[in-house]
Amino acid sequence: MIPVAVGSRVVDLRPLPRWARWLSAALLGLAALALIGQFLVYVHYAGALLRFPFDYDQGEGFELYDTFLHTQGRWPYQDSQVFPFYTSIYPPLYHLITAPLVMAFGPQLWTGRLVSFLASLTAAAAIAWAVRRETGQTVIAALSGLAFLASNYTFAIGPLFRQHMSMVMFETLAIVTLAGFDWNGSGREDAKGTRPEPRFAAAWPPSRFNRRLYLGAGLLLAAGFTKQLALATALAALAYLFLRGPRRALLAGLGLALVGGALFFWIDWQTDGWWFISIIRANINEYDLAQTLAFYREWLALHAVVAAAAFGCVIHELYFGRLSAYGLWFVFAFANGALSGKFGAGESYFVTATAAACLLTGLAAGSIVRFISSDPATRTTPHSPVFAFFASLRFKTVLSLAIPLFFLFQTRLTLHLYTDGPVYGPLARLLGVADNSGRGYYDSQGYTQLGPRPTRADYEAGVTIAELARQAPGPVFSEEAAFLFAAGKPVVTNPFVQLVMFQAGLFDPAEEIRMIEAQAFGLVILRAQFYPPPVLAALGARYQPKTEVQMNGFTYRLLEPRP
Repeated sequence: MIPVAVGSRVVDLRPLPRWARWLSAALLGLAALALIGQFLVYVHYAGALLRFPFDYDQGEGFELYDTFLHTQGRWPYQDSQVFPFYTSIYPPLYHLITAPLVMAFGPQLWTGRLVSFLASLTAAAAIAWAVRRETGQTVIAALSGLAFLASNYTFAIGPLFRQHMSMVMFETLAIVTLAGFDWNGSGREDAKGTRPEPRFAAAWPPSRFNRRLYLGAGLLLAAGFTKQLALATALAALAYLFLRGPRRALLAGLGLALVGGALFFWIDWQTDGWWFISIIRANINEYDLAQTLAFYREWLALHAVVAAAAFGCVIHELYFGRLSAYGLWFVFAFANGALSGKFGAGESYFVTATAAACLLTGLAAGSIVRFISSDPATRTTPHSPVFAFFASLRFKTVLSLAIPLFFLFQTRLTLHLYTDGPVYGPLARLLGVADNSGRGYYDSQGYTQLGPRPTRADYEAGVTIAELARQAPGPVFSEEAAFLFAAGKPVVTNPFVQLVMFQAGLFDPAEEIRMIEAQAFGLVILRAQFYPPPVLAALGARYQPKTEVQMNGFTYRLLEPRP
């Protein structure tokens, strides 16, 4: 007999054939080993980024500058048409969370990267905790959380100085909190299969029900003030509350609107209206439907197993039960992926959908495990060949093998692995994968600029660029801000923000071009050239190539004033 430890119980698989018990236990262990291996690769990648002091993903340095401005009591939402031509298009909460680290250790990129990495671990832990709470299956819960961390998208952006993973963390915590209401004091549905809406207790001190509601609403508000994409999760939560009780949903929605609106208008008043321009108007970008469809195809291909399980759970809830908070969350998050067609958007827009899909997959797998371990004598099955088959020992045997195989297959779909070194090299050959990035890294997603570890040569290249910036007279016009922090120079411009604001008619580069024509900048550092076309034309007319430096697989072009 092989008992498989699941949850607080030991699932007794004695009704299954001996070979099935052994094989099921072996496959479950193999699935856990594979996901733990992917987690260790993630930790290795995060550790490499924490040690790298320059921009790895373009724009990280400007996120650091936003945080630095907050430590000085200044808003990053400014008039970008005057020197230093800077503004931010992201809400402040992530930067405020990171600010104490920056105050303690100075403006260094590892501070925000550490916050994002810990946020990804917290989101995975929340997924696992929700699955454990709903099903009682600890092993399945752990596999579900690890599956989220094994996603290519989570892996790529998790340790970056970006606010997206913190938003996903708040979203996950909010849904898990609101889905855990104790509806009638016992946590169970009544005899009619419904959960009566509890009455609101006095506002203070709050009841247990109200505390959960306040906490969930607060987490939704935190997600929204971390990144605007959290609106979809807020709508999913309100829809869930509405299905359980319209009065509660209306009150919760009104409360969120009042608090969020008050904060919004206060910040807008503090910034002389630049908050609204930067956060709302500047984020209305050009849209490409083909880009959206490409991202949907890629996400579905990489997450086929968890996506199928999530859609299956939603369909099951529609036809055999009622929509849960988790099912609604997945529907709204998956639909929100349509915004990935915006100019400048990317695969990060699907990370929330990945979290919801992994959570639903855990719920489905946990329910199946409980079905397998149930006593057939306690089940009443209609006298039908179909129902008899689904309750049969043969079908349970298939299910016991299918669950670990599904987790294994999902892990293979999202496989990412380094291909060099004494450990990764033999492992990559064993798995039959080879470098497809040109930088000692394999990713089932194909070529991606994120994922390879920065090398010693990349570090030395960054030091070279920072030293040239330090030696240049006057301010430096740089497309990445980390070089300026290292050189002790003021941060000038925010290129991508300038470009999208220029496209929306919100940015006039006349003053910036005047300074370029006067050669007020001692050095220009370009990578992707995400500046408005008139600015690039002015740079080409007044500056000439000085040198080129290779870093992180990109060519950095350094320009100096023409004689």
